[in-house]
Amino acid sequence: MLVTKGTSRLNAAQLAEKARFIEERVQDNPRFATPTPTLAAVTAAREALEAATIAAKDGGRTLIAIRRARLAELKLLLDQLAGYVASVAAGDAEAILSSGFAVKRSPSPVGELPAPVDLRAEITAFQGRIDLRWERVPGAAGYQVYQCDTEPTDKTTWRQVGITTKARFSVSGLVSAHTYWFRVAAIGAAGVGPLSEVAHSLCR
Repeated sequence: MLVTKGTSRLNAAQLAEKARFIEERVQDNPRFATPTPTLAAVTAAREALEAATIAAKDGGRTLIAIRRARLAELKLLLDQLAGYVASVAAGDAEAILSSGFAVKRSPSPVGELPAPVDLRAEITAFQGRIDLRWERVPGAAGYQVYQCDTEPTDKTTWRQVGITTKARFSVSGLVSAHTYWFRVAAIGAAGVGPLSEVAHSLCR
């Protein structure tokens, strides 16, 4: 089974309601002890959206733009949380449903997924940030992102820095003028697949 996010067509009030429901289901859920992002981050984003929605009721252009930005921020966090749930649940429908997310049947039985290909690490205009992109893996519910702060060797231990449901990810909080190395792995019904080839970039 795959995680269904179900956020793309929700308005601000509906998204806030969905986020609150997921927060309640994940809170103290032993299956999801260390959610990524944290529930505190999701709650803060939801409360910011609720406040922006109230402020935008008068229809001011600036306030509506702020509400739209808060909506996008909460959607991104819920997408990342869906990736975490998919990684931990590993296709277990009961576990997925216990998180507050919905499930959908995989279109066809999928075993261990292949490693993502064409991973690219790109310097950006933003200080302390590197953008990653790769080719989508069919059947993947999400992707785990790994980072190494020194040139990797056969004995390198890769540190997980994020989970995403998209074939892209932005790594922030990095040190300027330092080079970082990255790999990604697809998450499927059989669990986490093999790591991709390494990509690296200098950070602005």
